[in-house]
Amino acid sequence: MSILDYFRKSKDKTRTKIVSARNFASAKYDNLFYGWRGTDLSADRELQNNLQTMRNRVRQVCNDDVYARKFLSMVKTNVIGPDGIILQSKAKREDGSFDTNDIRLIESAWKRWGSESKHCSTDKRLNWRDIQRIVVETLARDGEVFIRMVRDRNNPFAFSLFVMEGDWFDIKRNMELKNNRVIRMSIEQNSFGEPLAYYQLTSPPQNGSSNYIGKAERVPADEIIHVYLMERPGQSRGIPWMNTALRGLEMLHQYHESELIASRIGSSSMGFFTSPDAQGYTGTDKDADGNLIQEFQPGTFQQLPDGVEFTPFTPTHPTNAFPTFVKSILRSISSGLGVSYNAISNDLESVNFSSIRAGVMEERVVWQTIQNFMIEHFCKPVFKNWLRMAISTGELQLPMQKISKFEEVSWVPRGWSYVDPLKEINAHKVAVDMGVESLSEIASNKGKDLAEIFEAIKREKDLAESIGITLPSENNETTEKIVVEED
Repeated sequence: MSILDYFRKSKDKTRTKIVSARNFASAKYDNLFYGWRGTDLSADRELQNNLQTMRNRVRQVCNDDVYARKFLSMVKTNVIGPDGIILQSKAKREDGSFDTNDIRLIESAWKRWGSESKHCSTDKRLNWRDIQRIVVETLARDGEVFIRMVRDRNNPFAFSLFVMEGDWFDIKRNMELKNNRVIRMSIEQNSFGEPLAYYQLTSPPQNGSSNYIGKAERVPADEIIHVYLMERPGQSRGIPWMNTALRGLEMLHQYHESELIASRIGSSSMGFFTSPDAQGYTGTDKDADGNLIQEFQPGTFQQLPDGVEFTPFTPTHPTNAFPTFVKSILRSISSGLGVSYNAISNDLESVNFSSIRAGVMEERVVWQTIQNFMIEHFCKPVFKNWLRMAISTGELQLPMQKISKFEEVSWVPRGWSYVDPLKEINAHKVAVDMGVESLSEIASNKGKDLAEIFEAIKREKDLAESIGITLPSENNETTEKIVVEED
C-alpha cells in the first residue's frame, strides 16, 4: 500500500466517524428507547385509528371526575362568562363617521334573534348565550363541534342553529372520489384540503363505536361551521383538549377512590382471630357463607378462648405522602390542560400575591386566545349568514347592496376585574396620556362597551342634576391624588 492510499483510507474513516457523531440522540435505538419507534402516520390517519376511543374516554372522565368537570366549568366561565360574547356594530357612513341609525337597527335585530330560543336554535331550547356555552364546552370536551345553519322559515329571521357533536359525522366514512376529491372522516375535500361538503347522519347517532357506516346526507360546506383547533397541517377533525392529561386524570381518580376506601376501612377497628389448631373459637354467629363472626360493642373487653390470639388490622391510609403526591400529579395534569394548578385544584394555601398574580395573568392570555378563536371561527360566520337572512326576510330593513358596510362589527368577550386595581388603573392612565392605549381598549379588556359606559355616565349626570346632587368634578384632581398616594 502506498503512502497516498494509506492517507486516503484514513481520511475516509475520519469522515465516517464524523457522520456517525452527527446522529441525533433522540433518534437512536438504545436500551432505554428500544421499543419507541414514534409515528409516521398523517394527522388524519392517526385520528381515524384513535379519535373515537379518545372521545369516549374523555366523555367518561368528564362524567365522573371532579377535576375534569372543573376544567369544563373554567372554560365556560372564562371564555364565555355570564353575558356571552357581545356584538357591537361598527357601521360607518362614507365620511367615516359612525352611522348611529344603522348601528341601532343591526344591534336591535341581533338582540331580538339571540335572546329568543325559539328563533336561535332549531330545537327551540337555546338562546345565543346558551349556544355559545354549549359550543365551547363541546369543543373543550370532544375537540370539535359542528354547527349547521338552517334556513328555518318558521321564524321571522328564517335562520336557526343546529349544534352537533362529532358523532353526527362518521369517522369511518373515507373514500376516493373523482376530480381529485376525497372524503376524509365524512368531510369531502379537494386536493388542497378545502371542505366542499359534510356527510351528516340522517338520524341521531346512538352508538359512536358501531361497526357500520350509517346513512348520511351531503350538506354543502357553506351550511356547516366546523370549529376545532388545527394542530397539524391537513388535520380534518379535532383532538379532545384533555387528551394529554387523560391518563393522569383517570389514574388520579382511581387513586382517590382507592385511598378513600382504604381510609374508610382504616377508621373501623377490625382484626382476625387465630389459633394453632383452629379449635377453641366458636364465635357468636355465622355469616351467609357459614364463616364464624364475633360482634363487639364500643368500650367493652372480652376474654378470648384458650389458644386463640387476636391480630388487629390497622391500615394506615391516607399516608403522609398523600397530599404531596396528589399535588405532583395535579401539576402535571394542569400543564396538560393549559391552566394553573391553583385554579384547577382550588388550592391557595401556599401562594402569595405576586405568585397568584403571575399565574392569573398568564392564564388569562390562554382564555383570551380561545376567545379570539371563538370569535373568528364561530361568531363571525354565524353573524354574516344571519345578516343576509335577516335582510332577505325584511326583519332587518337595510339594503342588501351595502352588506359590506353592515358586516363591520366588533365582538366584546367577557373581561376580568383588576388583580391589583390601584397599580393597573394608574398604568392605564399613563398609557392613555401617552397615546399608546385607548379608552375603548381598556373597556373591551374588562368586557364592557365604551359607548354604554358613556351613556350610563350621562344618565347619572342628568339624574343628579335633576334632583340637585353634585357629582365629583370631571377634572383630573381625584386621579392625580390617587397617583400621588400610591407613590
